[in-house]
Amino acid sequence: MHPIINIYNQINKTILHIRKGGWSVLIYTLIKVPYRLALIIVDFLALPISIPIIILIRIIKPIYHIRFGYFYGGRIGHFVFDTAMAAIIKRNNSEGAYLFYFLPNISNLHWAKMVKRELNVFYWVRLLDFANSFIPGGEDHSIIPGLNQAYTSRDINGLIYHSDFSFTFTNNETESVKKWLHTKGWKEGEKIVCFHVRDNEYLPTKNWSYHDFRNSDVKTFIPAMELLANKGYWVIRMGKTMKEPIKTSHTKIIDFAFDKNRNDLIDIWLCANCELMISTGSGPDAISDVYRRPILHLNYLPSTELHSWSNATCYPKKLYWKDSGLLLSFEEYCQNSFFYSERYEYFGINIVDLSPEEITNSVLEKIEIIEGKYIQSMEHEQLQNNFWDTALKNKKFSDINKFIHPNAGMSISFLKSNPNWLN
Repeated sequence: MHPIINIYNQINKTILHIRKGGWSVLIYTLIKVPYRLALIIVDFLALPISIPIIILIRIIKPIYHIRFGYFYGGRIGHFVFDTAMAAIIKRNNSEGAYLFYFLPNISNLHWAKMVKRELNVFYWVRLLDFANSFIPGGEDHSIIPGLNQAYTSRDINGLIYHSDFSFTFTNNETESVKKWLHTKGWKEGEKIVCFHVRDNEYLPTKNWSYHDFRNSDVKTFIPAMELLANKGYWVIRMGKTMKEPIKTSHTKIIDFAFDKNRNDLIDIWLCANCELMISTGSGPDAISDVYRRPILHLNYLPSTELHSWSNATCYPKKLYWKDSGLLLSFEEYCQNSFFYSERYEYFGINIVDLSPEEITNSVLEKIEIIEGKYIQSMEHEQLQNNFWDTALKNKKFSDINKFIHPNAGMSISFLKSNPNWLN
């Protein structure tokens, strides 16, 4: 895409966010304008040097293919997923060179550090990428991150499943995290379950109220946390900016979101090494995803976006028609897969969160599967098969869920409780 068109599209996208978010988004945007304008000016000023370099790079392409890519680090989910996918693609096709740069705003500085150990990430690549996009015909040298692709950071081809790659922690990094865990009473070998429950404190510098349908009340998760803690697991509530601390006296439950020693390294390490990640569908679960940890998505919407490529179980929020009070069918869930809260309101749909009992039952089901204690009956296997048969016949669903992990699926608890959902 030509940079002028790209700048135009970014302006239109920003205007849309301002319209949705109001004054807080406008102020936040204005604060960032000088820095971003300075970057664009530097991009243009460097063209007399960067254009000849790009011409040379295109000439030598038959001999040595050089590609340019970038990562948006402002949202941890896209940042983690897109960098992991790029590293896997680079390993699968090692010919030539892959050069990257980070866009402004990094959500987790330690992840950026780990990425730089594996990938060639330099600021000056931005100048070459800009020149390459300025001159027509540079598509073969451009790497588009998942964030800006039609399926937005999804592993539709199962690259993660078919690869053994992962960003590695140094011994010092691991020992640093374990030292922190030891201060909480954790002992070597004890298993950890992470919880990330998104609430309305998410990204407070912006007005993301149009995403409120993705939020949940962490208090409804406490019974499940205590269940796991009573089973011997260390339960860690994740998050950088959360609304309120969790209220529990259990010594094996750590409210890491409010821990005075919280840092980016511990954030990454816990999600990468947990026995299970329980999430409402938010950025940190991408870390567990790329490290191939089991995931349980609760209160998840839209359900067409479930992680079919990973060991992930989904239990969606319940959608009811306001007029009839009936639960939407799977087909209706797909037809009404919205990313804006007001769209559900406009089409007369009530969004109902899972009860503490439903959350606890689903958590128990998933942890027993992990422990090898869950006995799957023929009925349960048939329910899961029926779900995939129905889901993959829906074009809106199948277009973004092409590779299916053998352990991916819908919660059996949900399917049993709603026997007519697939009809």
